[in-house]
Amino acid sequence: MQADECPHATKQAAAADFDFFNSPAEYRRAAAEHARDGAFYSGSGDGFWVFTEYGKICDAFRDEEQFTVERVSAAEGADDERWVPLTIDGGEHAQWRRKLGAWFTPQRVRELQPTIRANAQRRIEALIGRGSASFNEDFARPYVLENLMVAVGWPVDDLDHLLRINLGMIASRYEPDPREAAFHSEVGLPGLDAYVRKNVELRRAEPADDLVTATFDWEIDGVPITDEDRISLLSVLFLAGVDSTVNHMSNAVQHLAHHDEDRARFVADREVRPAAVEEFLRVFSCMYPGRKAARDGAGSVAGHGQTVLLPLALANHDPEVFPDPERVRFEREKNPHIAFGTGHHQCAGAGFARAQLHTALDEWHERIPQYRLPPSADEVPPFLRNAYDLRLVW
Repeated sequence: MQADECPHATKQAAAADFDFFNSPAEYRRAAAEHARDGAFYSGSGDGFWVFTEYGKICDAFRDEEQFTVERVSAAEGADDERWVPLTIDGGEHAQWRRKLGAWFTPQRVRELQPTIRANAQRRIEALIGRGSASFNEDFARPYVLENLMVAVGWPVDDLDHLLRINLGMIASRYEPDPREAAFHSEVGLPGLDAYVRKNVELRRAEPADDLVTATFDWEIDGVPITDEDRISLLSVLFLAGVDSTVNHMSNAVQHLAHHDEDRARFVADREVRPAAVEEFLRVFSCMYPGRKAARDGAGSVAGHGQTVLLPLALANHDPEVFPDPERVRFEREKNPHIAFGTGHHQCAGAGFARAQLHTALDEWHERIPQYRLPPSADEVPPFLRNAYDLRLVW
């Protein structure tokens, strides 16, 4: 469907054939072209709306009557699966959130903190003498995945296996048919599903003090949860808990590698680091969550059943809320960013992700404060950057 064929798209709001997989910079360029509208429509594929303003995006996240989570992406086939709790609304979602949230409370994150810090220290110490590394693949990805495995209760001995699945799913995005590669490869979703099922059976036979075991006592509306929903939940934790945290971490280090003055300040002043991390989260937000319009006129523009994107990369760069939004400013006084979303579906593991970011950046800059990009550094690929090989030398 082209923009002029959509009954709710206007010529002013149309942006024909805008690609969902465009980079954050491309999203911002398109948003600037339609600044007066607060949204634009793409006729690419089945078409989708893109909201461009902070307030409009926040309102949509919080309004379940106009926008449902039946579709959480504009990628092909995104509405074909039940992902617990991502694609659940209302009271049922609230019950899932309470049960899952109990495992990611501030107190729980504090209890995990010594393990997180020891993980970071061990991995960085092993790299120091090498003089160079891929920040993502030699440090950030195994560090984040191991932290998640500890939090969930997966055996850390399985780290290499889950790393292969994680990297296989990333590679699938560059195949001619990404959906086919992700849904039918042994290192795609089938591999993840098989691993989670195996671990569920292990914990059923050998209970432990972990999240997987706890789910055996969970009920929704007084009914025990099914294994299918249990497996979906645990799979979502893997899918949502690794790449985004790795991206945020590597984006911060990439900025500091390019900006010596900011890096010198980050290294010298531990007090500025918390504000710096929040600014990195804002500036380099790169997720594009979706919703499905539940009625005609949703958000004043979308038609019933249409996909609406709520890009964090646009909300957190709205100049009406964040003056000089492209600039990294550690001293930014007001920073109400939504890097972890907002509303009922705000990331349940936001505190856990922040703890990993703060700890990794602290420990890295205490041990390897001086680093640079090699002359042959690759360009940053578009979209979510999670295949970016951030090479560093020191």
